[in-house]
Amino acid sequence: MKILLTGGAGFIGSHTLIELTEAGHEAVVVDNLDNSSPISLKRVAKIIDKDVPFYKVDIRDREGLQKVFDEHKFDACIHFAGLKAVGESCAKPLEYYENNMNGTFVLLDVMRKNGCKNIIFSSSATVYGTKNPSPYTEEMPVGDCSNPYGWTKYMIEQILTDAATAT
Repeated sequence: MKILLTGGAGFIGSHTLIELTEAGHEAVVVDNLDNSSPISLKRVAKIIDKDVPFYKVDIRDREGLQKVFDEHKFDACIHFAGLKAVGESCAKPLEYYENNMNGTFVLLDVMRKNGCKNIIFSSSATVYGTKNPSPYTEEMPVGDCSNPYGWTKYMIEQILTDAATAT
């Protein structure tokens, strides 16, 4: 499979990139490098013994993202891109909502226009709120988030559920 890996230069993204490659998949990384470094991709290239296709694109940049889709036909997307600090999200809630929500809206729209229907979204345990006991299970209720970061993850999960069930 050919997979678009948003946020692929970050910690989890770079490790996922290695696993995808070792499993025989081809991954293309899109990252704006706000929370990551191109050094991680150089390290991955050494580990997998080949260069990693990389585009420095913010997923909110519709034209930039479309150019990536113009060059590649993706079977799926693994979506890690987004701001991710709980404390910072409380200090800068509008920035978190704008970045995480709008980035996902643009990504989903470009995916749809290019026939890419499969997505894996990197959510967060924060969607389980403060009332569920640890360890969390997927059967537990979600919502009751305690910070803007968690709410963006919760809302994106709901958007993906609605989009998947749309007729």
